[in-house]
Amino acid sequence: MESDQQLVAAAKRDKTQFVNLYDKYFDQIYKYMLTRVSDVQLAEDLTSQTFLIALEKIDTYEYMGKPFSAWLYRISINEMNLYFRKSKKEQDVSIKNWHETESGFEPADAGLKGSENEIDHLEKLKVLNSAMRQMEEDDQDILSLKYFEELSYQEIADVLGITVSNVGAKLNRATAKLAKTCNF
Repeated sequence: MESDQQLVAAAKRDKTQFVNLYDKYFDQIYKYMLTRVSDVQLAEDLTSQTFLIALEKIDTYEYMGKPFSAWLYRISINEMNLYFRKSKKEQDVSIKNWHETESGFEPADAGLKGSENEIDHLEKLKVLNSAMRQMEEDDQDILSLKYFEELSYQEIADVLGITVSNVGAKLNRATAKLAKTCNF
């Protein structure tokens, strides 16, 4: 399989070759958008817009040691934030797969059993959903990249253009804000 650098070089020479990058990353970017906006049509539209911008600006992309996906995530975050600023619409963050841990909230690997636990779990998710919608975009971005996309600290740093240590600090603060807001 060709490396991202080879695929980008081919797309720069011949825009029709961009389809290879599109095929490689569409599902990943779409999944991220869907977890952030919780609306299939909007996620499709924003993902399409992300790839349209990437195609238009592929000639400006320069490999600087960061994966091509980091550039796509950055475009997708910018497009999503632009959409919400323009529409003044609150985000309905899908958090159905989160559970509480000692250090904050993490993806759940298995569902809770028992109707009482399920009801309690659903109530906590409603509180989390409401809290996430009230958070700053930067906090939502970092929490989504870590817990929904399951990116490493290095990958998040590449996407957001910050240091790995800054990712840790921002993630801890965002998680603490979320936990405090939810009173868990």
